[in-house]
Amino acid sequence: MTERVFVFVDEEELFSVMKDLDCLYCRNPVTASKHHLKKRHLRFAVYYKDSGIGKFSIPCYCSDGGHGRSHWHCPMCSKILQRTKDYKIHITNHGVEMTDKSTVELQPTTVLLESQQTDNEDKTLGNKSACQKCGIFFTTTSNLRRHERLQHSQNQQPMLCIDAKNAIYVTPKDLHGPRVPIHIRKSFALQILLCELEECWDFMKAQAQSGNPGKECRHLVRTNHAQHYVPPPPLCVSSLEEMTDKHLLSISEKQECQEMNSRACLEGADCVYPIFWGEHDLPERCVYFSVYTDLKDKWCQFGRTRVSFDTKSGSWKCLCEHKRNRCVHKHLSMWWLFQEHPRLLQNALDINAERVDVVMDEEVKMCPEGDNLC
Repeated sequence: MTERVFVFVDEEELFSVMKDLDCLYCRNPVTASKHHLKKRHLRFAVYYKDSGIGKFSIPCYCSDGGHGRSHWHCPMCSKILQRTKDYKIHITNHGVEMTDKSTVELQPTTVLLESQQTDNEDKTLGNKSACQKCGIFFTTTSNLRRHERLQHSQNQQPMLCIDAKNAIYVTPKDLHGPRVPIHIRKSFALQILLCELEECWDFMKAQAQSGNPGKECRHLVRTNHAQHYVPPPPLCVSSLEEMTDKHLLSISEKQECQEMNSRACLEGADCVYPIFWGEHDLPERCVYFSVYTDLKDKWCQFGRTRVSFDTKSGSWKCLCEHKRNRCVHKHLSMWWLFQEHPRLLQNALDINAERVDVVMDEEVKMCPEGDNLC
């Protein structure tokens, strides 16, 4: 029996292995004709460079994947992965470089035949939407968008510079679901290549031990497409005073915010940097903030922490190690949002009577007895 191979340098190598036998990569018996291989496997191939050599892998439908679903066999470690994005991340960790399309030049006759075949398909199936990067056609726009997200999403993920002085950026941790931002630092001048995620540390450490000390994780790679630093609107004391007058913050909380903002200004950093993914055509139920901490710990490795605000529920979350319901990082973020986008705080500003009483009681205790100003 012919041994299954999961990586090829060109299409002819794949065709020569199969030689019109039963397809080794399908669960049910089917002749491995060129038409079958192109339509069923090559159409969804993943291309990459390994040691500078262009290669590609094809999806498999054998029984190893369960229920006949498509899956991927890693040619380096024999691991089976169900999703294309997971496979791409996995083989990238083996040190290969992903490419948008095959680096192997097709023969002119092949290009002509495929072009004619595409024209015939268009006439048969009607109008189609084509991917601008790889040319694959889709019958619906939603399928095209999903393909673009899964296959070509690396360069589409936003990368924002939030601190030009210290070379700090933020980018989404994952490609799907809530786009939770993470901090990274990258500066060739400072010789810094750092990512907040422990899994990325392990990846770069393994690459260094394998003789690739400059290999970057998928988040650091995105800095090649980073947006230039744009300072956000600065925090104004007048808006903080207004929040205190409305009993949204106590006097002590107000002072704590002022002190933290002053320390950030002395460091030449933005105390609060808002992250609105909606500006980059991503879901935006949550608004995120990168907040200055004046500390360096596991939860704020680069002297900044992440605060999130759910615009629907009005709830706040912070990575702060104290895990308190109210911390200075949330207060600073609320200060910025109250100042710049008060309508987003609609739910959060519906403060119950108990919270108002707590703030007022604290203010009374801080004032001298008989002082009518409190």
